[in-house]
Amino acid sequence: MTDKDIQELPEETQPPEAEDESPDAEERELVPVWLAALVLVLLLAVMGIGGYIVGGVVGRSAPETPEDFDIRRAQAEVEADPANVQKVLELGWAYQQAGQFEEAIAEYDIVIADSPQNTAALYNKGVILLAQGDEKDAEAAFWDVLEIEPAHVLAAKKLGQHYADKGEYRSLLVAVRPAAEANESAADLQYLMGVAYENTGHPDWAEARYRIALEYYPDMAEARDGLERLGVQP
Repeated sequence: MTDKDIQELPEETQPPEAEDESPDAEERELVPVWLAALVLVLLLAVMGIGGYIVGGVVGRSAPETPEDFDIRRAQAEVEADPANVQKVLELGWAYQQAGQFEEAIAEYDIVIADSPQNTAALYNKGVILLAQGDEKDAEAAFWDVLEIEPAHVLAAKKLGQHYADKGEYRSLLVAVRPAAEANESAADLQYLMGVAYENTGHPDWAEARYRIALEYYPDMAEARDGLERLGVQP
Protein backbone atom coordinates (compact mmCIF):
# COMPACT_ATOMS: atom_id res chain seq x y z
CA MET A 1 0.00 0.00 0.00
CA THR A 2 1.44 3.25 -1.03
CA ASP A 3 1.29 6.44 0.82
CA LYS A 4 -1.26 7.59 -1.57
CA ASP A 5 -3.36 4.60 -0.84
CA ILE A 6 -3.36 5.57 2.79
CA GLN A 7 -5.92 8.25 3.26
CA GLU A 8 -5.17 10.67 5.94
CA LEU A 9 -7.55 10.10 8.66
CA PRO A 10 -9.16 13.22 9.99
CA GLU A 11 -8.06 14.31 13.39
CA GLU A 12 -10.28 13.10 16.14
CA THR A 13 -12.55 15.88 16.82
CA GLN A 14 -14.61 16.62 19.84
CA PRO A 15 -18.30 16.71 19.31
CA PRO A 16 -19.36 20.21 18.69
CA GLU A 17 -20.45 21.95 21.84
CA ALA A 18 -24.11 22.09 22.16
CA GLU A 19 -25.33 25.43 21.29
CA ASP A 20 -26.21 27.30 24.46
CA GLU A 21 -29.92 27.67 24.09
CA SER A 22 -30.36 29.48 27.40
CA PRO A 23 -30.36 33.26 27.57
CA ASP A 24 -27.32 35.11 28.78
CA ALA A 25 -26.56 35.36 32.54
CA GLU A 26 -28.94 38.21 33.25
CA GLU A 27 -31.76 36.65 31.31
CA ARG A 28 -31.23 33.29 33.07
CA GLU A 29 -32.15 34.84 36.47
CA LEU A 30 -35.80 34.06 36.80
CA VAL A 31 -35.91 36.39 39.87
CA PRO A 32 -33.38 39.22 40.08
CA VAL A 33 -31.19 39.15 43.16
CA TRP A 34 -32.52 42.45 44.48
CA LEU A 35 -36.11 41.27 44.18
CA ALA A 36 -35.37 37.97 45.93
CA ALA A 37 -33.75 39.86 48.78
CA LEU A 38 -36.77 42.13 49.09
CA VAL A 39 -39.15 39.18 49.15
CA LEU A 40 -37.03 37.52 51.85
CA VAL A 41 -37.10 40.66 54.02
CA LEU A 42 -40.86 40.96 53.63
CA LEU A 43 -41.32 37.28 54.44
CA LEU A 44 -39.28 37.58 57.61
CA ALA A 45 -41.27 40.63 58.62
CA VAL A 46 -44.56 38.81 58.10
CA MET A 47 -43.27 35.84 60.08
CA GLY A 48 -42.25 38.17 62.88
CA ILE A 49 -45.67 39.81 63.00
CA GLY A 50 -47.30 36.41 62.89
CA GLY A 51 -45.21 35.26 65.82
CA TYR A 52 -46.18 38.38 67.71
CA ILE A 53 -49.84 37.72 67.05
CA VAL A 54 -49.57 34.11 68.11
CA GLY A 55 -47.63 34.97 71.24
CA GLY A 56 -49.52 38.10 72.14
CA VAL A 57 -53.08 37.30 71.18
CA VAL A 58 -53.79 33.83 69.95
CA GLY A 59 -51.40 32.30 72.44
CA ARG A 60 -52.82 34.14 75.41
CA SER A 61 -54.31 31.94 78.10
CA ALA A 62 -57.19 34.38 78.59
CA PRO A 63 -58.31 37.70 77.14
CA GLU A 64 -57.77 40.89 79.12
CA THR A 65 -60.64 41.62 81.47
CA PRO A 66 -62.07 45.10 82.11
CA GLU A 67 -60.46 44.94 85.55
CA ASP A 68 -57.07 44.18 84.01
CA PHE A 69 -57.49 47.12 81.65
CA ASP A 70 -58.38 49.46 84.54
CA ILE A 71 -55.31 48.33 86.46
CA ARG A 72 -53.01 48.92 83.48
CA ARG A 73 -54.50 52.35 82.88
CA ALA A 74 -54.24 53.32 86.55
CA GLN A 75 -50.65 52.02 86.76
CA ALA A 76 -49.67 54.13 83.76
CA GLU A 77 -51.24 57.22 85.29
CA VAL A 78 -49.45 56.69 88.59
CA GLU A 79 -46.13 56.14 86.80
CA ALA A 80 -46.68 59.38 84.93
CA ASP A 81 -47.56 61.31 88.09
CA PRO A 82 -46.51 59.36 91.22
CA ALA A 83 -47.11 62.32 93.53
CA ASN A 84 -50.79 62.50 92.56
CA VAL A 85 -52.60 61.01 95.57
CA GLN A 86 -55.89 60.74 93.69
CA LYS A 87 -54.26 58.60 91.01
CA VAL A 88 -52.76 56.31 93.65
CA LEU A 89 -56.20 56.02 95.25
CA GLU A 90 -57.69 55.08 91.87
CA LEU A 91 -55.03 52.41 91.41
CA GLY A 92 -55.91 50.97 94.81
CA TRP A 93 -59.57 50.91 93.82
CA ALA A 94 -58.72 49.16 90.52
CA TYR A 95 -56.84 46.48 92.44
CA GLN A 96 -59.73 46.14 94.89
CA GLN A 97 -62.26 45.69 92.08
CA ALA A 98 -60.06 42.97 90.61
CA GLY A 99 -59.86 41.15 93.94
CA GLN A 100 -56.14 41.89 94.36
CA PHE A 101 -56.57 42.97 97.95
CA GLU A 102 -52.97 43.03 99.14
CA GLU A 103 -52.00 45.26 96.25
CA ALA A 104 -54.99 47.48 96.97
CA ILE A 105 -54.08 47.88 100.64
CA ALA A 106 -50.50 48.74 99.67
CA GLU A 107 -51.77 51.61 97.51
CA TYR A 108 -54.22 52.79 100.20
CA ASP A 109 -51.41 52.82 102.75
CA ILE A 110 -49.42 55.09 100.44
CA VAL A 111 -52.40 57.46 100.29
CA ILE A 112 -52.92 57.36 104.06
CA ALA A 113 -49.23 58.01 104.74
CA ASP A 114 -49.39 61.07 102.52
CA SER A 115 -52.92 62.18 103.49
CA PRO A 116 -54.00 60.77 106.89
CA GLN A 117 -57.39 62.45 106.56
CA ASN A 118 -58.28 60.67 103.32
CA THR A 119 -61.51 58.94 104.32
CA ALA A 120 -61.86 57.10 101.01
CA ALA A 121 -58.58 55.23 101.48
CA LEU A 122 -59.37 54.51 105.12
CA TYR A 123 -62.87 53.26 104.36
CA ASN A 124 -61.82 51.07 101.44
CA LYS A 125 -59.02 49.58 103.50
CA GLY A 126 -61.50 48.83 106.26
CA VAL A 127 -63.83 47.05 103.83
CA ILE A 128 -61.00 44.81 102.65
CA LEU A 129 -59.76 44.04 106.14
CA LEU A 130 -63.27 43.14 107.30
CA ALA A 131 -63.75 40.84 104.30
CA GLN A 132 -60.44 39.16 105.18
CA GLY A 133 -61.59 38.57 108.74
CA ASP A 134 -59.24 41.12 110.30
CA GLU A 135 -61.95 42.60 112.52
CA LYS A 136 -59.70 44.55 114.85
CA ASP A 137 -57.89 46.49 112.14
CA ALA A 138 -61.10 46.89 110.14
CA GLU A 139 -62.87 48.45 113.11
CA ALA A 140 -59.92 50.76 113.66
CA ALA A 141 -60.07 51.90 110.04
CA PHE A 142 -63.81 52.62 110.21
CA TRP A 143 -63.42 54.49 113.50
CA ASP A 144 -60.67 56.58 111.92
CA VAL A 145 -63.17 57.55 109.22
CA LEU A 146 -65.88 58.44 111.76
CA GLU A 147 -63.48 60.49 113.84
CA ILE A 148 -62.70 62.55 110.76
CA GLU A 149 -66.27 62.60 109.46
CA PRO A 150 -68.85 61.45 112.07
CA ALA A 151 -71.70 61.60 109.54
CA HIS A 152 -69.94 59.36 107.00
CA VAL A 153 -72.88 57.18 105.94
CA LEU A 154 -70.93 54.27 104.47
CA ALA A 155 -68.53 53.86 107.38
CA ALA A 156 -71.38 54.17 109.91
CA LYS A 157 -73.44 51.56 108.08
CA LYS A 158 -70.54 49.13 107.68
CA LEU A 159 -69.42 49.44 111.28
CA GLY A 160 -72.99 49.45 112.60
CA GLN A 161 -73.88 46.26 110.75
CA HIS A 162 -70.66 44.69 111.98
CA TYR A 163 -71.60 45.46 115.59
CA ALA A 164 -75.17 44.25 115.01
CA ASP A 165 -73.85 40.92 113.74
CA LYS A 166 -71.68 40.63 116.86
CA GLY A 167 -74.49 41.67 119.19
CA GLU A 168 -72.55 44.72 120.42
CA TYR A 169 -75.52 47.09 120.41
CA ARG A 170 -74.11 49.87 122.55
CA SER A 171 -71.09 50.14 120.26
CA LEU A 172 -73.56 50.17 117.38
CA LEU A 173 -75.35 53.18 118.85
CA VAL A 174 -72.15 55.12 119.35
CA ALA A 175 -70.97 54.39 115.82
CA VAL A 176 -74.22 55.06 113.98
CA ARG A 177 -76.06 57.80 115.90
CA PRO A 178 -74.19 60.86 114.49
CA ALA A 179 -74.63 59.73 110.90
CA ALA A 180 -78.26 58.71 111.46
CA GLU A 181 -79.08 62.10 113.00
CA ALA A 182 -77.38 63.94 110.14
CA ASN A 183 -78.97 61.77 107.43
CA GLU A 184 -82.57 61.07 108.37
CA SER A 185 -83.38 59.69 104.92
CA ALA A 186 -80.71 56.99 105.25
CA ALA A 187 -83.15 54.14 105.93
CA ASP A 188 -80.38 51.61 106.60
CA LEU A 189 -78.99 53.75 109.42
CA GLN A 190 -82.44 54.33 110.93
CA TYR A 191 -83.06 50.59 110.88
CA LEU A 192 -79.73 49.90 112.62
CA MET A 193 -80.63 52.45 115.28
CA GLY A 194 -83.94 50.63 115.74
CA VAL A 195 -82.10 47.34 116.20
CA ALA A 196 -79.80 48.91 118.78
CA TYR A 197 -82.67 50.46 120.75
CA GLU A 198 -84.71 47.27 120.54
CA ASN A 199 -81.86 45.29 122.06
CA THR A 200 -80.95 47.80 124.76
CA GLY A 201 -84.40 48.03 126.31
CA HIS A 202 -85.91 51.03 124.47
CA PRO A 203 -88.82 49.64 122.42
CA ASP A 204 -90.49 53.03 121.91
CA TRP A 205 -87.35 54.52 120.44
CA ALA A 206 -86.86 51.40 118.36
CA GLU A 207 -90.41 51.72 116.97
CA ALA A 208 -89.79 55.34 116.04
CA ARG A 209 -86.63 54.44 114.15
CA TYR A 210 -88.25 51.57 112.29
CA ARG A 211 -91.08 53.87 111.22
CA ILE A 212 -88.63 56.49 109.97
CA ALA A 213 -86.88 53.80 107.95
CA LEU A 214 -90.21 52.75 106.40
CA GLU A 215 -91.10 56.36 105.66
CA TYR A 216 -88.14 56.60 103.32
CA TYR A 217 -88.08 52.97 102.21
CA PRO A 218 -91.62 51.57 102.41
CA ASP A 219 -90.59 48.12 101.14
CA MET A 220 -87.91 47.58 103.78
CA ALA A 221 -88.84 44.15 105.07
CA GLU A 222 -86.31 44.27 107.93
CA ALA A 223 -87.98 47.35 109.44
CA ARG A 224 -91.41 45.73 109.15
CA ASP A 225 -90.07 42.63 110.88
CA GLY A 226 -88.72 44.89 113.65
CA LEU A 227 -92.16 46.38 114.23
CA GLU A 228 -93.69 42.90 114.31
CA ARG A 229 -91.18 41.83 116.94
CA LEU A 230 -92.25 44.85 118.99
CA GLY A 231 -95.87 43.79 118.63
CA VAL A 232 -97.02 46.90 116.75
CA GLN A 233 -98.57 47.34 113.35
CA PRO A 234 -96.34 48.56 110.51
